[in-house]
Amino acid sequence: MSKKMILISLTLLITSSCATNIHRGVVAMKVSETTAHVGLNNNEVSVGDHVELFSNQCNSVKAEERSCRKVSKGHGKVTALINVNYVVVEFNKGVAFQEGDFIEKHSH
Repeated sequence: MSKKMILISLTLLITSSCATNIHRGVVAMKVSETTAHVGLNNNEVSVGDHVELFSNQCNSVKAEERSCRKVSKGHGKVTALINVNYVVVEFNKGVAFQEGDFIEKHSH
């Protein structure tokens, strides 16, 4: 196994073990300027839960040297549970979002 694969495996293991309490979902479909369908298990959130929207901002150097950081884009609220895999999120006015952005359940 290459050093790169070992590093990736360790990173995933550490990240997943630290992220057991973080509920994340990905914007699957933009419904309107403020509403999105988000791929997120409906057991992880409830209607009325507050969420924070993020995107990954990556530098444009070579792929093997690329680094990314998580950037907050705003907040919203779960307004409906569509089915077991999708929820509806209404973002605050003025929050710019796109398919592929991700949300995390916001704990106050």
